[in-house]
Amino acid sequence: MKNLIIIALFFSSLLSAQSFYKKISDKNINTERQTIAKNFIQEFLNKCENKNYTSFEKFNVAKKFEMFLEEKLSEICQKNETDLGKIELQDFNSAYIHKTSLTTDPVELFIFNAKTEKNPDIQFLSVWIYQDRNYISGMVITKEKPINPNKRE
Repeated sequence: MKNLIIIALFFSSLLSAQSFYKKISDKNINTERQTIAKNFIQEFLNKCENKNYTSFEKFNVAKKFEMFLEEKLSEICQKNETDLGKIELQDFNSAYIHKTSLTTDPVELFIFNAKTEKNPDIQFLSVWIYQDRNYISGMVITKEKPINPNKRE
């Protein structure tokens, strides 16, 4: 019985240690990272529009994301053009912080409203930025805010 209680306590502690997103209040948003996120999205959209698939030299991009972009940028741009048409970055929506543990660098998620020519359901452009040295670790365009990765449609 004692072992069962210890096992139950162990698993309950794991549940509370899972990663989560917490909304950042407007007054606590890091405006420098918000601007970096917006500029990165705009440069991404410009590169796609101009069919310029070179690297993002003006930004600190996390190595894994940089390698992904080097390999897939032209394919992503072409698919977006086919499926979504022209993508327009609109105003800032919200920001969240994602903490996975005490030993990893927190990531901030910046969400902007977006408008697409061919699919009105798509309404958000989001960028993840590590707090340490503002490294961009990902970007996505979605119909819902990407703050619940376990939710499946």
